[in-house]
Amino acid sequence: MSNTTGTVPDAGRRQRRRHVMAIQALAAALLVVAAAVVYSRGASAASTSASTTDQPLSTAQQQAGMTSGQPFADPPVLDTVTSPNTTITLNAHDTRFEVAGKQVWGKSYNGSFIAPTLHFVPGEHATITLVNNLSVATNLHFHGLHVSPSNDSDDSFLCIAPGTTFHYHLDLPADHPVGTYWYHSHAMGTTCPSDGSAMAGMDMPPSPGAGFSPGDVENQIFAGLSGALVVGDDRALLPPTLQHIATHTVNLKDVQLDKTGHIVENTDTTSIDSNAPTVRLVNGQLLPVLTVKPGETQLWRLANVGADIWYHLQLDGYRFTVIGQDGVPASKVTTADTLLLPPGKRYDVLVTAGNRPGGTTLRTLAFGNGPDGDSYPDTPLFTVDVAGSAQAQLPPVSGALPSSLPDLSNATVAQNRSVTLSGDDSAGFFINGRQFRMDSSVFSTPAKLNTVEEWTITNEAGEDHPFHIHTNSFQVISINGVPQPYAGRQDTVPVPHEANGVPGKVVIRVPFSDFTGKVMFHCHIAAHEDNGMMSYIDVVD
Repeated sequence: MSNTTGTVPDAGRRQRRRHVMAIQALAAALLVVAAAVVYSRGASAASTSASTTDQPLSTAQQQAGMTSGQPFADPPVLDTVTSPNTTITLNAHDTRFEVAGKQVWGKSYNGSFIAPTLHFVPGEHATITLVNNLSVATNLHFHGLHVSPSNDSDDSFLCIAPGTTFHYHLDLPADHPVGTYWYHSHAMGTTCPSDGSAMAGMDMPPSPGAGFSPGDVENQIFAGLSGALVVGDDRALLPPTLQHIATHTVNLKDVQLDKTGHIVENTDTTSIDSNAPTVRLVNGQLLPVLTVKPGETQLWRLANVGADIWYHLQLDGYRFTVIGQDGVPASKVTTADTLLLPPGKRYDVLVTAGNRPGGTTLRTLAFGNGPDGDSYPDTPLFTVDVAGSAQAQLPPVSGALPSSLPDLSNATVAQNRSVTLSGDDSAGFFINGRQFRMDSSVFSTPAKLNTVEEWTITNEAGEDHPFHIHTNSFQVISINGVPQPYAGRQDTVPVPHEANGVPGKVVIRVPFSDFTGKVMFHCHIAAHEDNGMMSYIDVVD
């Protein structure tokens, strides 16, 4: 493995918060010294020290009482294929759980901050029972799965009221791509319609002109309602010598705590401050240690299952071999020094340890997503301890993998559409000048089943927006006018922010195959979709 040097973009700032953040920084500086001393002794008094101020706790204060350096642990797996008697039930409830050994209050599926990993196989009929023991409405979205967007399948318009149970039924096509997906709440409000009509939406306005009401996706994902989902086993696509290597699911998700040990929430007027101090966790662990043998190759399933913040990953001294993106096997295996994961993004990568014992660190590099966006510090995520008996290094993987999806570069385009992203924290967020409406799309004409469309996505905002489409993965054709070589399809792409008066622009091609219904698309920063940057397209036969 060759050594690498990460590129650190210029850090962005939320312009509207400059003065507030300056005051916060002064207060945090006075608190962090005392908090660091307490944290070094493993005590929990740091959070108590914040009780005299309304300022956010520093990262050191939030980490006080957490345990770092534990062995890396994958989430438990719920699998109806290898364990036929397993019933997949997800119990959503307000929970007091452990986060890195510290008692924290949030929301969970089945009692953990990181939900269990679901495992399906192509061609499977899967039933998932959602029990809503929350005090607010909720639902489920199976992010990236190519299944129906209607009825009791992956329908984000469903509203599961408090105290009720709903059975989701997913029919995965026999040729469904194998790789890493995830699932999470897609609650578009906190209450269900009084008439009980699920498709009427949650507490969104029923008709144009009735005003806009924000959703609850940010609060519910941030509090704990998300987890990984794996379809099949993409090791089977690799050469025979690599089909039995170790795998690890790496859920990337941060936590912000208040002085009482509760995960912070947004309010009716403000979103969670994604630029505030936060604790970066891996599978709910703080700086765990993953042991790898010298020369050993492993498959890591990297998934950003958080609500708002980005990860710019680097494994010090190594390169990632990318075999899949957003659950789709690579049509061309590539290597990368760094990987950018906005909320919702996934990569399946091979990592091969060096031949000698030692150690390295997976980190998220310092990163800014635009002048009106966030500025994140360089933060270590977990340590890789290379130890034990050496293994013979396996040959590298190259070329295309079986089951990759065909290139759409020469496909017939049935329709061209324009999608314009705009807005900010103070004004709200918009697609084509409109905030999300349950009763109408930003498009006046539907998409036709079994056609390919070309969408030009323009970003007029001062921060990058990760654009996501449900049901169908797409192909990126160009970014800011630069043609993109085809390496596979994806379901989430960062759209660059406006720079020097020139909007960012991404061109994609979307195949609408197999399923009709309302297919949603939105920015996957949860605060932005909650506050209007979301719509849908009707797909008709």
